Amino acid sequence: MRTLIALAALATSATLFAGTATDAMAGTPGYRLVPEAAFSAANTVVARDVLWKCAGQACVATKASSRPEIVCASAAREIGKVAAFSANGQDFTAEQLAKCNEKAR
Repeated sequence: MRTLIALAALATSATLFAGTATDAMAGTPGYRLVPEAAFSAANTVVARDVLWKCAGQACVATKASSRPEIVCASAAREIGKVAAFSANGQDFTAEQLAKCNEKAR
């Protein structure tokens, strides 16, 4: 019985910790980009001063010293057309994406 209670307590703690970690990551400043063409394997791309980690259908980056519009355009130049882009949790509008994609390869 004690083992069962201990396991239940451990499971509850793990669940609460996982939820906290997810919330903390969601609030982390950074960039998320969804290219029009998905990557077939995990890939790392450097665009200007930004290190992008790409896998499957998305790429993420945590740091940049440029404005989001420049970060997007630089990424599009290296990665290709962008289907979606967000900077610090703010999604780009269709107009911003169109301008970003003007620089796509």
